[in-house]
Amino acid sequence: MFKALENSLYLVDRAKYDQIRQRANAFNSNYTGSNIIQDDIFHIIENYVLQHGMQLEFFRYPLGDADFCACTFIRSGRVFVVINSAMTLSKQIFAAAHEFYHLYNYFEEYDPTYQQHGSILDSATIGEETTKLEDMEANAFAGLILAPTRSIQEQMGIYQIHRESITPKDILMLMEIYAIPYKAMVLRLFEDEIINEEKARDLFLIPEKEILSQSTLTGRAKRWQRIDKDISFGSLKENMERVSKLDAVDEEQIKQDSARIQKIMDTISGNS
Repeated sequence: MFKALENSLYLVDRAKYDQIRQRANAFNSNYTGSNIIQDDIFHIIENYVLQHGMQLEFFRYPLGDADFCACTFIRSGRVFVVINSAMTLSKQIFAAAHEFYHLYNYFEEYDPTYQQHGSILDSATIGEETTKLEDMEANAFAGLILAPTRSIQEQMGIYQIHRESITPKDILMLMEIYAIPYKAMVLRLFEDEIINEEKARDLFLIPEKEILSQSTLTGRAKRWQRIDKDISFGSLKENMERVSKLDAVDEEQIKQDSARIQKIMDTISGNS
């Protein structure tokens, strides 16, 4: 029940968390300024990868595995990011920001073994404990770039949210502003010492269905709770259309590829 705290880098390794905070602050300063990112995270990732001389392919599928959020890997000089679009939009945004941390590490601390093994984060290659720690780092980084400390303080002042009396409705207001999930928002308030550990645990005890009910009732953060189940194949369809117009590929091959894509779409949407 308290996994969000037990798996928090802030509690597990405060020194490492402070390093991640510095990296997140540097990123925000260099790339986003004072902007609140929300779903712009998808464009930010694409632009960041392009600036480092590689092409990004964003794949978004409504996968049936609730435990799978996202993954990032490299093939043939391209970066692939896969997001499970069966999640709420706020969870997709947070998952994308989590994956961005792995990309940020890859480009800022370039390691050619990533190219050899393909995966940005592979537990078989770097060890289970290292993987767990880097996932903690990625969660901390995601929360910090999506909901920066200074911005939280500013928005609490604007909306008259008082740290001594924060309620679930206040959390929903902040979720509306930052487009991140409930537990991630509570954790950010805990990390910034706006609420203490006891208050964080009390807020985590509130069932998710009650939070969703309050969101529907008040309209706060409602747009980030929707599940669109979007399907994106990166640039695949665009490339198919281009080569078709150029007659660069046999028409029968185009038909076969289109049928294969449709079969994949039917499979992941449960129509097969």
